[in-house]
Amino acid sequence: MTPLARELARKLFHLLGLLYLLAYELVGWPRLLAAMALWTLLVAVVETWRLASPRLNRFLAALFSGLFREDEKDKYTGLMHTTLGTLILWLAFGRYRTVVYAAMFYLAFGDASAALVGRAFGRHRLGGGRKTVEGSAACFLACALVGAALGLPAAALLIGAATATLVEFLPTTRWSNDNLWLPVLTAAALRLCSVR
Repeated sequence: MTPLARELARKLFHLLGLLYLLAYELVGWPRLLAAMALWTLLVAVVETWRLASPRLNRFLAALFSGLFREDEKDKYTGLMHTTLGTLILWLAFGRYRTVVYAAMFYLAFGDASAALVGRAFGRHRLGGGRKTVEGSAACFLACALVGAALGLPAAALLIGAATATLVEFLPTTRWSNDNLWLPVLTAAALRLCSVR
């Protein structure tokens, strides 16, 4: 599997995070919070067990071979960060429907656009890392389109897209994963713009 094909597979899997948004819409907030907290706990237990058990780690890495990044074999995966980020988003901002939609769409489409465009067309590296000007521009554009589709005021549209792009650009470490912080910080930025 080529690096681009592997990234595409990861981002398609990433879109399953929109199932959280579907549950938010169908079940409603705050009725969903207890179930989401239990699900987050289950994901955390399995992920922690995986990291503590080389045998389980090898099994899951083989089972999801096209989806695991090499550096995720010894740290929490994007699933853990996305699930925890969604739970924090709902706890802090769940009553603001437009904010929740924007934040989760930013994560699904902005992050995917940055990765795919950056990998396919990225030529100008930023800060000596893996991030590219082209990928960051794609992230900003995707998030701006999300904002426009949701009818955000111009200032909120620009601030939300810029915040998502900045968070996506920051280097990923064990705890500064964009899947965790992008929905939370973009929601905070949108609330500062009085988006509901």
